[in-house]
Amino acid sequence: MSTLKVDSIVFENYDVSMETGFLMESPLEELPEYFEAWNRLSKEMSDLVEKKMMKEEVLKMPYLDASKLKSRKEIRLAYLQLSIIGAGYVWEDGDAGAPESIPECVAVPWYEISSKLGVQPILSHPGFCLVNYKQLDPDRPLSLSNMKSLYIVPGGDECNWFVVVKCAIELEFTHALQPILSLLKGGESGNIDMMISGLQKIYKVVKNLQNILSKMHDNLSADTFYNKIRPFLSGWGGESNPLPGGLIYEGVEDYKPLKMIGGSEAQSSVFQLLDVTLGIEHSQDKKDFLEEMRKYMLPIHHKLIKDINNLPFNIRTVVEESNDDKLRKEYNSCLTAVSDFRSYHIQIVTKYIIISANKKNRNKEIESLAKKGTGGTSLLPFLKDLRKDTQDAVL
Repeated sequence: MSTLKVDSIVFENYDVSMETGFLMESPLEELPEYFEAWNRLSKEMSDLVEKKMMKEEVLKMPYLDASKLKSRKEIRLAYLQLSIIGAGYVWEDGDAGAPESIPECVAVPWYEISSKLGVQPILSHPGFCLVNYKQLDPDRPLSLSNMKSLYIVPGGDECNWFVVVKCAIELEFTHALQPILSLLKGGESGNIDMMISGLQKIYKVVKNLQNILSKMHDNLSADTFYNKIRPFLSGWGGESNPLPGGLIYEGVEDYKPLKMIGGSEAQSSVFQLLDVTLGIEHSQDKKDFLEEMRKYMLPIHHKLIKDINNLPFNIRTVVEESNDDKLRKEYNSCLTAVSDFRSYHIQIVTKYIIISANKKNRNKEIESLAKKGTGGTSLLPFLKDLRKDTQDAVL
């Protein structure tokens, strides 16, 4: 039985900011001059891909020494830049043109930096979202309307919007951090009022998350997302993938191909943290997939989810055994809010992926991704199962 206490959960010790949550506070926009080739190619990736010049430019790129990166902020930005460059190199020519390997000048530093951070060398949530924003007006609070992305894949302003909506969801979740601690402390000590207060605040935040997700429609069309942005979030490896055996990172792992899962919302810590906090249990195959996704999170964020999951009590059980009607009502409201968010996410996926995959004018260069998630799951059945598990937890 775990002896972990809620007091030992201090978010700052898990690289989670009380100001920006899982987003890194004030990420860097560029690397020092030595890394100018990475700065330039990651900034120009979208234009170079449109002109079909990305591969050519990458092959001219000098081999730079990643050990010259001095701070954690530099390392996190370098990870984002190389992930953008790598995605451009691999997917510039669609499925048919996907190369079997990526050159050493990208592969080696990308792999080294990923290993140092404990994440995977692919364009994933810790890069494309968590360090990929800047505050437009420093005198106004950070918000959806006061940030922009630093680096994009093809899709122009619409890709920028896709990134900032994801960042705004992470930012809004910051308001749930203190209530999560209140809920857990109340659960540990049997303080029902503290639990009720925590649940009410978490409920409001989850409702706000859904509202922010709905803003995706404002400035992102389904055609742009499906045909331009999504291909660059693909992984490599697996039977329906154009690179079934994976991708060779030249100069790495004895040139053995590596299989990687593409960028996926399941790589965000937000809903995995909510699941373990609220005691939402998933079936073994879903658990296995979500556990696999944690390999794509920063290890310290993964540890937070694990530590809360390993507390010696379960909030759902505490609520059930309390026989307190108000507590049960607030707990069930919270679960319904999470379930509603998951229903709304299914609507978003249906519009941006499922319907787009059936259009005659779709981008046929990327058929391998048709109705699967960039994480490789059969999309709708997986999302519907997560929703059903949430509904099943209602008392």
